Amino acid sequence: MYIIVIAWLYFVIMIAVVSDSILKGVVRFLFLGVLPVGLWFWMTMRRGQRLNETAASESETPGERK
Repeated sequence: MYIIVIAWLYFVIMIAVVSDSILKGVVRFLFLGVLPVGLWFWMTMRRGQRLNETAASESETPGERK
């Protein structure tokens, strides 16, 4: 999955480089590159945290205290 993200960022950087102005390039990079990748990263990390919490709660025994 990381290779897809890297390829997407490369594609977006190339779009930003050939933009008409620097401002358009920066805006395109932010909205087409940083925001989607940040959202993907946040969702991936959140899913991992949820799985860890589920595994931790299932491993606890009723009489054991941490």
